[in-house]
Amino acid sequence: MRDLLRPSPVALAYVAVVTVLAAAGFVLGKAWLVLTAVVLALPAAVVALPGYYLGYGLLALVPGANPDHSTGSGIATPDGHVVSVVTSGDPATWFTVVSHALGIAALLAAALANVLLVRWLAARRATVGANPH
Repeated sequence: MRDLLRPSPVALAYVAVVTVLAAAGFVLGKAWLVLTAVVLALPAAVVALPGYYLGYGLLALVPGANPDHSTGSGIATPDGHVVSVVTSGDPATWFTVVSHALGIAALLAAALANVLLVRWLAARRATVGANPH
C-alpha cells in the first residue's frame, strides 16, 4: 500500500499538467483548456465531472448565487472606447470563485485517482505474474 502513495516525478508531472490546464481554463474562461484537462484525466474524469456538476447545481440553489438572467448597458466614445459599463444579474463573485475551485479540485482528484489506479493495476499485475496460480 505504501508504494501506491509514493510520489514519482512522472506522476507529479501528470497531476500538475492536468491541474494547471484546468486552472488556466477556468480562470481564463477557455473551454478548450478545460476539455484538454478532462481528456487527460480520463477514465476517472467520468466520475469527477458528474460530481462537479452536482456541486455546481447545489451551489446555484443558494439565493443570489446565479441569477437566471443578466442585463447591462454601457457608454462608449465615438471611436469605440468603452467608458462605462453597468451590469446586473451576473453571478455572485463567490459563486464564480467557488465553482471554478470545485472544477479544478474535481480534475485534480481525477488525476490523482488515475495515478492510484495505474499503480494498483501494475502492482496487481506484478503479483499475478509472480504467482500464476
